[in-house]
Amino acid sequence: MATHVRLEAERREMLGKKVRRLRGEGKTPATVYGHQMEPVSIQIDSHSLRAALRHSGRTQLIDLVIGGAQPNPVFVRQTAVDPKRNQLLHVEFYHPNLRQRATSRVPLHMVGESQAVKDGGILLTVLDHVDIESLPDDVPAGGLDVNLEQIAEINGAIHAGDLQLPPSVTLVTPPDEVLVRVNPPVSEEAVEEMIAETEPLPAELGGDATPPDAVPEA
Repeated sequence: MATHVRLEAERREMLGKKVRRLRGEGKTPATVYGHQMEPVSIQIDSHSLRAALRHSGRTQLIDLVIGGAQPNPVFVRQTAVDPKRNQLLHVEFYHPNLRQRATSRVPLHMVGESQAVKDGGILLTVLDHVDIESLPDDVPAGGLDVNLEQIAEINGAIHAGDLQLPPSVTLVTPPDEVLVRVNPPVSEEAVEEMIAETEPLPAELGGDATPPDAVPEA
């Protein structure tokens, strides 16, 4: 049985604009809903909530305990954040059917070093995530690793189908999707050629180009 982060919550009576007072008291308003469960408005200690999110993100289940009742395994479905204050405004939790396979989006982590990059190639990350299907408890913790050592030559690439997945996980992203590739190095001649082909900015935008219909000063 997988071990989940435990997060304590209380039922929330304060709704609407009144929730601003909660945030001032160090609590975050939230909602939980899902499989065989009516939506419930809750409030959570903001510090404990941030710690749980750092550990589990959106890919791992959290054991949400509301008012001392039995834990409800939940995913974080959505968060609202105030970017100016870096403050969590609201969180939506989703309680899934633990016996039903579902699609999840998991992040990719580049590990290792490519020989093609050592030889001067330029590493280009095309996708930073893939979609998988699994039971909720089988979502890979922290995402999936992409071993860059697989790219030994310039113009080589790693595709979604090259990922090593646990037996209980099925890839949903098309297997021919490129995740990362190594492009040839750009020569100095190519850089100079690109610069030469760039048209100068007009004078009104701070450049040196003279507008075609400009009349030279006498």
